[in-house]
Amino acid sequence: MVYTLLEMFREIMEAVEEEFSGLAAHRYVGEIIQYHRLQASPGYRRAAEHTYQKLLDFGLEAKILSYPAREGVTFWAQPSFQEWEAREGVLHLLEPESRKLADYREIKLSLIQRSAPFEEEAEIALLEDGLEVEEYEGLDLEGKVVLTKGDVRRVHYLAVERGGAVGIIYDGIKELPGLERHLDDALQYTSFWWYGGERKCFGFVLSPREGERLRRSIKGGSVAKVRAKVMSRFWDGSLEVVSAFLPGESDEEVVVVAHLCHPQWSANDNASGSATLLEVARTLHRLTLGGRLKKPRRSIRFLLVPEMTGTYAYLAAHEGRLPQMIAGLNLDMVGESQELCGSTLVVERLPGSTPAFPGDLLERLLEAVADAGVGGYPSFRHGSTPFSGGSDHIILSDPVVGVPSPLLIQWPDRFYHTSLDTQDKVDPQMLGRVGKVAGTYAYLLASAEREETTWLAWEMLTRFKERLVRLVQEERRAGREVVRKVGRLQNQGILGLRSLRRLADIELKGFESELSSFTQRELKNVPGLRNEEVKRSENEWEEEARRLVPRRLYKGPIRVTPYLGRLGTDERERWWRLEHRYGNALWYLLPLTLYWANGERTLHEIVDLVEMETGKRAAELLVTYCRTLSDLDLLHLLER
Repeated sequence: MVYTLLEMFREIMEAVEEEFSGLAAHRYVGEIIQYHRLQASPGYRRAAEHTYQKLLDFGLEAKILSYPAREGVTFWAQPSFQEWEAREGVLHLLEPESRKLADYREIKLSLIQRSAPFEEEAEIALLEDGLEVEEYEGLDLEGKVVLTKGDVRRVHYLAVERGGAVGIIYDGIKELPGLERHLDDALQYTSFWWYGGERKCFGFVLSPREGERLRRSIKGGSVAKVRAKVMSRFWDGSLEVVSAFLPGESDEEVVVVAHLCHPQWSANDNASGSATLLEVARTLHRLTLGGRLKKPRRSIRFLLVPEMTGTYAYLAAHEGRLPQMIAGLNLDMVGESQELCGSTLVVERLPGSTPAFPGDLLERLLEAVADAGVGGYPSFRHGSTPFSGGSDHIILSDPVVGVPSPLLIQWPDRFYHTSLDTQDKVDPQMLGRVGKVAGTYAYLLASAEREETTWLAWEMLTRFKERLVRLVQEERRAGREVVRKVGRLQNQGILGLRSLRRLADIELKGFESELSSFTQRELKNVPGLRNEEVKRSENEWEEEARRLVPRRLYKGPIRVTPYLGRLGTDERERWWRLEHRYGNALWYLLPLTLYWANGERTLHEIVDLVEMETGKRAAELLVTYCRTLSDLDLLHLLER
């Protein structure tokens, strides 16, 4: 018998909806944003202690786990860094007029986070972006402060490391594709990241309006001089992960994660995800304690982490538990008022290298909640997107980690990473919707047995058919070869169905047979279909990729950024060019490269797989990335 979602799970969804309070979660947001929650800092620690106490007050088992925050420590291949705090940060303009430009005491984002201590006067040197070496020709930056709209890491390298500048003033706002921001009075969240060996400096952040005023003065011929005072310190300290536990009948776990970090205020990013996690934990504890829902088969683990770093640290410390973690969910930026922020609530699907059941379930639950509006029409904007990385789920969903974890996020957000990400942009009703989805998702997977797993198999089969039909139609219109893409989708569909055996030992032969038969029927509908290899002219990068077989040495994605100081000048410049060319696409192209590296595939095969998944053919990037990791002893490269 085939059940509908509400027939199968109405009791759970209704119970979660009745117990979960969006208003309470909104209040938690207000509590969390009182703390300046920079990773590895006293402010973050206070936020961790606050949320830990709330979890205890709710009646859950909870603890704070500490990991070393110091140079020379790695969690798998992710380097740690020193703890930091600032007690004061003030920037005064002295010439051509006298006024205060920035004050950390008033707005925490006024200071570039992790600024080094400094107390002197300095002249301002004007840059536009400061990204190209040529822009520095003829400039004497020794002892000066540069004013820039460019990437702070790049400007630090060129202006401070190589040019002798003592500090940076940043006055930009990063653009978001497809969304006009017009935030002339906002401050951009900006931070240094020190991993060891860098020449530390200080920095301040101005709004675009204040920056333009200063730029006009300098362009008019005036000499601009500032006095900067930064009282800060670095030390070997700790970073904290808050772990709470809802026990089940077995040693298996469902993991719900949200990052607790980011500077004050950072309400949607990510006090909203952290607050939702807290209320989901309270809700499920109350429902199971009171008997409304039975004790689940599997436990549910709730993790509040410093983004990325904390997830690496926790998983590396609990590597032996990974096989028991059957699935996860990442809650990041979930509370946006869509009207104010221009956001859409989306499920980011799993990477193609990790075909599994959680993504389809989360999509179905989100649709069920959205379609509960008047007349069955969606009550808010929602959708799903391919894997794009950028948050903690990229670590969990790595095939060698093996905890398939979709992301639930509102994107884009007009106020993302700015001083205007405040509590008034958080919608209690949206928190309630997300809580209903997340709570139902976690409990369903924790309690699923044969009946629920069989329903999920039908759901996955239905969604596979929808994706296949859409793929074939799109490829027909574009006149492109489809056989390989369809074959890849079919293989992922079968592997996704087989992942259900982590929930229950159900019979899958009929589902797999129907999936394969449907695939063949759809392919027969494509006129003039030819199973031919795509022919393309190959450059030196494609040829080199054919000779290389990458073998992984570490679990988890690996970023080059923490290791830039170990690269030579030419290698660093080459890497910057690729970063600049590909931009945010690196957040998914690089993880996918490692995900597909199983020690047998050539890098050329991986280039093909990444292209099929993303539409981007990036042989030069992937070869350079793997060569760089190999030079850093982070990846083993076999040459054929």
